[in-house]
Formats: sequence, structure tokens, C-alpha cells
Amino acid sequence: MIRPAAHPLWWAAPVRLLRTPGWLLLLLAAAGLFVASVVAPPLFAATARATALADGLAATVGNPYGNDSGDLRITWDAPLGNDAEAAVLARLSAMPAYGDPTLTAAGTAQSLSKKAVAVANGRESRAVLWYHDGATAALGGGPVTDGVWLSTATADELGLEVGDPVDVGIVDTFLGDDRKLEPLVLAGTFDTAPGTTLPEALATEPDAARWFLPIDTQRPDVPAPMAIVGKETFDRVARRVGAKPLYVADLRLDPAVDPAGAHAAVDAAQAFADDSFDGASDLFAQLGTGRPDPATASVVTGLPVLVEAADATATSAHDQVRPYAVGGEVLAAVLLMAAWVLRGLSRRREQLLASGLGQRPAELAALAGLEVLLPCALAVPAGIALAHLGVTMAGPSTSARVSLSAAEVVRGGTTAGVALVLLAVTTGLAALATDRLDRVSRLVGGRGALPWGSALLAATAVVTVAVLTVDVGDRSSTPLTTAFPLLVAATVAMFVIRCVAHVRARTRTRARPGTPRWLAARRTGPVVREVAALAAVVAVALGLFAYTLTVRRGIDEGVADKTAALSGAPTTIEVAEDLRGGGTDREGTDRAVSPPVAGSTVVWSRGVSLPPVFGEVPVLAIDSATFADVADWGGSGALDEGRSLLPRLTRPAKGVPIILAGDTDLTAGDQAILKFTEEAVVPAYVVGVVDAFPGSERETGTSTVVVDSARLFRLLGRTPPVIDPRVRGAASDDVGAFTSTVWSDRSVAQLRTQLTSAHLATDGTVETAAQTRVDAGLVASTWAAGYVLALGAVTLALALAAGLVLVLRLAARDAVSDVLLRRMGYAAADLARARAWEVGYAVATGVVAATIAVAVLVLGPATIDATAGIPPLARPRPELVDAVALLAVLAVLVVVAWVVGTVWARRRSAAEVLRAGD
Repeated sequence: MIRPAAHPLWWAAPVRLLRTPGWLLLLLAAAGLFVASVVAPPLFAATARATALADGLAATVGNPYGNDSGDLRITWDAPLGNDAEAAVLARLSAMPAYGDPTLTAAGTAQSLSKKAVAVANGRESRAVLWYHDGATAALGGGPVTDGVWLSTATADELGLEVGDPVDVGIVDTFLGDDRKLEPLVLAGTFDTAPGTTLPEALATEPDAARWFLPIDTQRPDVPAPMAIVGKETFDRVARRVGAKPLYVADLRLDPAVDPAGAHAAVDAAQAFADDSFDGASDLFAQLGTGRPDPATASVVTGLPVLVEAADATATSAHDQVRPYAVGGEVLAAVLLMAAWVLRGLSRRREQLLASGLGQRPAELAALAGLEVLLPCALAVPAGIALAHLGVTMAGPSTSARVSLSAAEVVRGGTTAGVALVLLAVTTGLAALATDRLDRVSRLVGGRGALPWGSALLAATAVVTVAVLTVDVGDRSSTPLTTAFPLLVAATVAMFVIRCVAHVRARTRTRARPGTPRWLAARRTGPVVREVAALAAVVAVALGLFAYTLTVRRGIDEGVADKTAALSGAPTTIEVAEDLRGGGTDREGTDRAVSPPVAGSTVVWSRGVSLPPVFGEVPVLAIDSATFADVADWGGSGALDEGRSLLPRLTRPAKGVPIILAGDTDLTAGDQAILKFTEEAVVPAYVVGVVDAFPGSERETGTSTVVVDSARLFRLLGRTPPVIDPRVRGAASDDVGAFTSTVWSDRSVAQLRTQLTSAHLATDGTVETAAQTRVDAGLVASTWAAGYVLALGAVTLALALAAGLVLVLRLAARDAVSDVLLRRMGYAAADLARARAWEVGYAVATGVVAATIAVAVLVLGPATIDATAGIPPLARPRPELVDAVALLAVLAVLVVVAWVVGTVWARRRSAAEVLRAGD
């Protein structure tokens, strides 16, 4: 009996792998991959949250302060005491994730009967009291200068020069002419920047376009001229003239804020809002110092909406990758065990000797645990680094990254501990099975085999039924997403391997006797169970690898298709009035139909009913000549059928030709009726029905009608009441009016510039494909596709590892026969080529099985679409490159088999092999 406390094996076990660097690196890689597979999912979710937040904030850059911006604006409506105002600003300065507040104040008139004026020399001019941090200094004054700066135009109108007295205040004309004016001195004048009432010295300041500027209540479309003063002057004058001022504190959000910081900022802003109405809070008391009345504060920011959207996107991404993450963890564990089994096969004789000398399975398991302690410890930092690298390369494409956290280290360490226990238990069970097999073989002489094939078929059938019974939109978030392809690949591999074995057993090889190919065929006939199992593992792993390639492509292209159906084009902007009302002549038709700027097309939309179906569906009236060049047609070609039907919209037909997109009982060639109103009814002819069309999902409805706008408008012009947008006097707010939208393939900024140059309005609702992708949750699917690609890398590694185990197992199986064959005249190179042929047969069988499995999965029920409610349905999409990848794996394994066979045939001693022979 070997005593564990004294035997050198126990002391040598922790550093034993250092003597075989190759095995150490292999186990380290497998353990690191296992750690990475466990660490990566939470890291992926955190990165998705940070990315969604960063993308959301980037989309709001430059937006005005308010609900469309992550920046914070806090206002109050009365001058506060000096100490109180300082306390309020100090609290704002301490807001997490926000910069220091910039204070602006304006003396706003409260009604149309009040106006802010500057009076001098018997003349009067509009001038609203205004203060901004640093404004007087930029104009050449000091922070406490008791004077006023007027625009050059205002000063000239009043006949003023610097140093002249001027009265500033409010004129109330509701009951007579009530004037409240405060005497000041003209401290200076300024020239205004083009398009604004800001001085040129201030207009170029960062964020100047978003400053709070006074509005002329009598002419809202005209900027109000300003009387710029210092802070003390503003407070005094506003109080004395009853200007009812508005104080605005603007805080800009740190653009690099992380989700935790954003949540803290939201909580702080909400706490400020709550305290402003809490009578027991210090803030409420500070606002109460306002004069003549206590101040009321308000908090405006769009950050809570952005944070909520980021959390929702991250949750969606996490739910979509969860099944793949579980599959990745299982495959990584299998890969780790395969590496350890490979290591055990390399020293099987030694382990049998140890068992024979009295070492129990528990002792062998403990020795294995000590032996893998080093690679498991090193796997913690390696796995965490690999997880970060994988998420960076295959996860959300953004500069927003998540730093290393203590939770990741704990998770990685725990996973490494699980790996150590797993390998130790595997060793113990293997030793126990070896001892039991030895006893059974001596006492009974044989054992029954479990019906694995029948069990696999039953499991595949059950899971297939489960897939078919689950709603297609819910399948992607269930374990069925990974269980179904795994079982299908395993079932197909079993059938293919058995069929190939059956055929080979009844077919004689045509190779010339004595050649490597003939020898490989002879050896392949009596295939041992272990070799068949390894070949099955290779087949399943290759099938899953090829399937992940098709899934990644299917998700990406499916997202592109759905984005096209939702948005229609990269950029769209509503142009309410400028395209309508030009008349029903050729010029008016061109105005309504022809693209107003380069790279654009005009789309008119509204609801229409298709009797006898109850309810309305959207109708898109398009310019058939320009629509195809501007519209987004997706990525898979699923929308191309609609493109091919566009020329038929202008051909003669019995009624206006239409394309139907979506769910409808009508088919191509049917007659239909477009009912806009009781009087406006247009006969239609269905030229085609498609699943989706660019923009077909912009509005709700079971289907969408696509029609040529010019042809439709000509028919509508003949039906009372006229809803033809070409008629003179037509307006966007008319009952039943069409909505006009310009679709463009340019960016928002480029389209606005183009429309401005064409003298068209740019204040309409703007939508972009990028924002639509986020709002609809599609961006999470693209990130999940990246995770699927990483899972494909794991399956590829498993296939290569199983192939390597197969190569080494075949070499070990043929060790004695190789020695005898060399004595009979076979060269080492011939034996190596024979093994390469044999491995090639096995892997080629796996490639065939993988190809069939992928075909079954592609044609079978869809399980990868997380947003199945948005057509078209995303499905795995194979391409020729997938077959090339499988053939490349085949070539690599054949080359490895040839190299290993050559090395083993040349280096192994005949005497050593014969002494160790069975």
C-alpha cells in the first residue's frame, strides 16, 4: 500500500505538468476557455448596457436641454438670497456624473400685455433683461459691473453711446401704460451673431446654441433683443421692475459616464426634485428665500429615459445570449474534459500501474487535483482576459468598455475551482470504472450496452415537439435554442456514421493492396467503439460550428431586413406643407411626387380600408421611379421581391396596381377596393404579395398597401371630397390628409442642409434607421449574433480537440501493428499516410454529417428570431464559405494526422512498444 503522506508522487504532483509544457499549455487553454465561458455572459450584459447608454447619449448630442437630452436643466422663478443661492449651486456642483452648473437668467414678460423694453432719449426699444455666467466678462466688463450692454442696433435706435443713461424694465399695457423702469448706464454695445441675438463674442462659446434665450411673447418667431447685465444688477432690476425672472442652471453630463454613474445621476436629480417640494428639506427652505415670492424649482432631463432604454436593451441582449451562453459553458467543460482525457490516454500504462500498486480511485482523484492546481490557478487571469477580449471582438461594437471588477475575479476563481474538482472527479470515476471493468470482465465475461441511439432519438423527438409547440417569438430565449441544434446534429451524426460503417463493411476498397489507402481501409473496417465515439464528437462539433456560422449570418441579415421594414430608409423627415398644394397640373404633380433633393424620394402615407376586411391598414404612396434607389432593402434579399414588383405599379391594369406587404387573404391577380372615405373609393389590382417591404412596418396594421403616388393622386382627384394633396389649399391638418415624408439615403445633417438649400422646412419629425434599430430592440440581436460567433469558435476548438484525440487514439491503437508492419517492409511515411487517410475518412464523414445537420436546421423550425413579431422572419442562412470552413478543418486534421503518424512511427522504439503491448 502506498502511503500518501510519504510518497514522492504527492510532492511532485503540483509541478508535474511543468515537465511537459505542451500538456500544460493545452490544459491551461482549456481551463482558461472554461473560465472565460462563465465570466463572459455577465461581462457581455454589462458591456451591452454601457454600449446602449453610450449610443443613446451619442444620439442626443446637440439636442436642446430637456427630455431629448441626457443633460440636466434646473430652473427656479425668483431671486434667492445670496447664501441660499450659493447652497443650491453647491448642491448642483456635487451632482454625480454632471459638470459644474452654468447659470443663466432672463427677465421674461408673463403675458402678451407685458413687454420688456429699454428707454432713452424719448425712444423705446424691445430689450429683455438677460444674464449668463461669464457674459459680461466676454463683453469687456467685470463680474460686478453695474451697467447694461445692448446690441448695436438697439443702441442706435435709442440714440445711445457708451456711458449714456438708459432705463430698463417692463411696460404693462393691459390697463393703460404702466411702466416700471430702473435707471442704468450703457456699459457697452455688441454686434449680434447671424441668426441669433447673442453677441458675436458669446455665440462661439461651447454649447451656446443651447443656452436659454428670451422669447418675444408678441412675436414668438422673432428672437428677443437682450439687455445683458451682471448677476447683482439682474437680481436688483428684476425685483424692482417685477420682471418675474427665470433662473436656469444647465449641467452637462459627462459623455464617458458609465451605467452606474448614470443611475446615480438619475437618483440625484430625482432627489433634488423631491426635496424641492419637501417642506422639511434644506432645499425647500432655500427656495423659500425667494423674493417677492418663494421660488418654485423644476428639473428637466431625458437621462432617466435613456437609462431605462439602455437597461431594457441590455436585458434583451442578455436574454437572447443566455441559451448560447449555457451552451458555451457546456461545450467549454466538454473541451476541458477532452483535454484531460487526452492527457490520461498518454499515460494510461502509468495509471494502470498505480492502480495495481494499491492506489485507490479517491487517491488518484486527489493526485489529479494537485496536478491541475497550477493550470487552474493560471486559468483565472487568462480566462478573464480572454472573456474581455472575446466581448471586445465579438460583442457590442463600441468604445464603451467595462473595467475589471471584483465580481469577475470571484466568478473566475470559483469557475477554476469547479474545473479542478471536475477534472479530479473525472480521474476518480475513470479509475473506478477501470477497476470495476476489470472485476466484471473476470467474473462475468461481458456487460450489456445502453441503448444510446434510441435514447438520442427519443430526446430529439421530444425537443422537436417542444420547439413546434412554443411560439416562434419565444423560442430564442429558451434552452431549446441550443438543445435543438445539438440533438439534431447528434442524431444526424449517428445515422451518417452508422450508414457509412454499414456501406464500408459491405464494400471492398478499390485501392491497390499494400498501399497506404488500402491499409487505411483495412483498419477502418473493424472500428472500435472509442474511435466511433470520437468521430461522432467531431461530427457533432463540426455541425454546431457550421450552424453557428449560419445563425450569425441569419441574425445580422434578419436585423437588416427588419430595420428596413421598420424605417424604410436611412433617414426620413416629415415635410408637412411644402410638398402639397401646388395644383393638379404637371408642375403641381412634380412638386408632390418628384424628389426635392438628391438621394431622396417622397412618400405619402395615411390609412385605408380594404373591404370586406374591417379596419384600416397603412398605405404608402411612392414615386416608383426613385423609390428603389433610396429605400433600404435589407441584407438577406428577403425584400427583393418587392423591388422586382415596382415597375408593375405604373403598368396599365384594371384599377390602380398595388403591392400588399404582410398578412392578407388577397393574392396576386386579385381585384380589390381602396376605401379612403365613403366617397373616395378607388379600384385596385394586386400585382404581388410580399412578406415585408421597406417601411411596411412604420405603422401598425396587418398589411401595408404600396401604390404609385402619381397614379393614385390622379384617381383621387376625381372623387369627392378631394383628398388629393396636390390641390391648391390642401393642408396637412385637413381631415383625412396624407402625411408627406422625404426618405433619404443621407445622414440627418446632410438631409437638413439639402432641404434648407431647397427652401423646404426641416422642423418635421426625423427618424433614422439607427435609432429605429435601438428602439425596436434589434441592436440587442446584433450583439447576440456576435456571441453566437464566439460560441462557434468554442465548437471549432472542440472539433479540433476531438480530432486530435482521435489521431492520438488511432496512433495508440496501432502502436504494435505499426512495429510489425515496419518489420514487414512498410515505411514510416506509408504508415503516416495510412493514418492520415483513416482520419480523413472519419472527419469527412463528420463533414457530411455536419452538412446534412445544417440543412435540416436551416429548413426546420426557426429558433433564432427574438423579434419574430417584426417581419420578415430571421432564419439561419448558409453560404458557400461555410462549406469551405468545414473543408479547411478537414484538411487541418488530415495534416495533423500525417505529422503525428510520421513522428510516432519514427521515434517509437520497437522494443518499448512490444514490452508494453497488450
